[in-house]
Amino acid sequence: MDPRLLQAYNDELVYLREAAREFGEEHQTVAGRLGLQSPAEVDPHVERLLEGVAFLGARVQLKLRDQFPDFTQHLLHA
Repeated sequence: MDPRLLQAYNDELVYLREAAREFGEEHQTVAGRLGLQSPAEVDPHVERLLEGVAFLGARVQLKLRDQFPDFTQHLLHA
């Protein structure tokens, strides 16, 4: 397994939690139904979904980073 995956996962998880917090502050009615109302009242099911999305997002980020040089080379030669 790629050793960079853990750092990418943690970065994605921090981003998702921050985005959820901001969304919860701006849209309190909807946030309550999604279990995003406050960090003290964390819904374990929503938390598990965020962790899964963070894992998938981390894998996508690593693939993009690895393929970025190939992508730019193809653009330069086009």
